[in-house]
Amino acid sequence: MKTLALPLALACLATSMAFADQIVTVHGDIINGEISLIHAGKVTIKTAFAGDLSIAREDIKSMSYAKETVLLARTDAKDKAKTEVKTSTNDAGETTLVDIRNNTYQLTDVATLWDPTADDPDFPTPKEWAFSASFGLSGHSGSTTDLAVSAYVDALRTTEASKLKLYGSINKTRADGVTTAAQYIAGLDYEPKLFGSEEWSLYFRDEIQHNRFSDYRLRNVAAAGLGYYFFNETVEGKARSLRGRVGLAHTYTEHYTHDASGNGLTDSDIALDLGLLFHWEFKSGVTWNTELTYTPIFEDLDNGVIVHESKASYLLKELSMVSSYLNDISLEAGVRNEYQTEPSPGQCHTDTAWYIRFSKSW
Repeated sequence: MKTLALPLALACLATSMAFADQIVTVHGDIINGEISLIHAGKVTIKTAFAGDLSIAREDIKSMSYAKETVLLARTDAKDKAKTEVKTSTNDAGETTLVDIRNNTYQLTDVATLWDPTADDPDFPTPKEWAFSASFGLSGHSGSTTDLAVSAYVDALRTTEASKLKLYGSINKTRADGVTTAAQYIAGLDYEPKLFGSEEWSLYFRDEIQHNRFSDYRLRNVAAAGLGYYFFNETVEGKARSLRGRVGLAHTYTEHYTHDASGNGLTDSDIALDLGLLFHWEFKSGVTWNTELTYTPIFEDLDNGVIVHESKASYLLKELSMVSSYLNDISLEAGVRNEYQTEPSPGQCHTDTAWYIRFSKSW
């Protein structure tokens, strides 16, 4: 029986190779397995000897499918349009792709090719609910210069027709064991598409905060208006967008500062709500976000509050190699500026906060 083991194993190996997809590299290497994905300039093939291998398309001389396979194809990675195709072999023995209208494509014609049972690699289906929480340190300049403890949480619900974001943050500074200033912010941001448009949307937002840094015992900004995406695309699985907003807002503020008669200063105004929101995901794992809002009041357009926040985050992919519990942890650093054109007496025009935090998403 032992004398038959090696020939039998070789026969099984030869049979499996005969029914395997094949990649031939420009260096003459032949790789047999199952081609599972063409995406982002690379071809992924599942092999029995090394698992999944990703090979740059410029390093591939030819590739072929061993049997007829139904796949989804996209010729432009920026276009959501996709086509169902079947693999076929032409007279020259080359693998081609045929769609339901009998149009024929070469493998070089497609930007993305994937299994219909897998998620779209260019436009992955977002989680219906996504959560993140971060914790770290922040520093301040302006009305206070003490070091602060910083925490932030958010929940994002995404559907084909809308986005809803709920968020909250805490910043506390202490000096000599005593809390010297504190900031609590909570808010929501809802964005439904306008008549199914990819560019136009409505928006509704409300933010409430208690902020000793900016002399707010209580401040609430409720706004609604029209939003427009100057661009909103996903390139090789990375999202990029720039959105503008124009609307109306109601601002209500109770200050810690008192007037000459000893009464607390209170403002309640109708204002414009202007905003610009930028998001860019890089291939390196870095994500950049910038949000800029300006709410000048109607009675005095020179009187308003400008809020700017920019944040860069880096996904620490290396941690997932240590433990699966450390997946989706990012290191983020950012700066937040709040500029009041007419601050309360004794307050600075600008309060700036910077922070460095670790963030966990799930």
